Amino acid sequence: MQIVYVEDNLANVALIERICHMNNDELVTFSDAEEALAAVSPGSADLILMDLNLGNRSIDGLQLTRLLRQKGVSEPIVAITAYDTMGYADQYAAAGCNEYVRKPVSVRSMLNLINTYR
Repeated sequence: MQIVYVEDNLANVALIERICHMNNDELVTFSDAEEALAAVSPGSADLILMDLNLGNRSIDGLQLTRLLRQKGVSEPIVAITAYDTMGYADQYAAAGCNEYVRKPVSVRSMLNLINTYR
């Protein structure tokens, strides 16, 4: 399975890399939304994992999700975020996320999530 992960925190990237290695999945990572927008196109991934807070960038994860959807990317996008208060889930769905996972993520929950989209 080809997985794209947009995340600016190296520790989080390392965790997902280990999980993908355990599952024999291929992982492509982007720490920058603009770089991901330029590289990700329809059919370029089976699953996109999206951090929503990409630091002090001009494009955050929700904006990037909207832009990818406008670009024709229909593959599942899963938001990975620390923000899980009332109303946020509606914002994620409105932006085009299929679902969201709350940080910190566990190995087991990520394995289950990835296998759901396999």
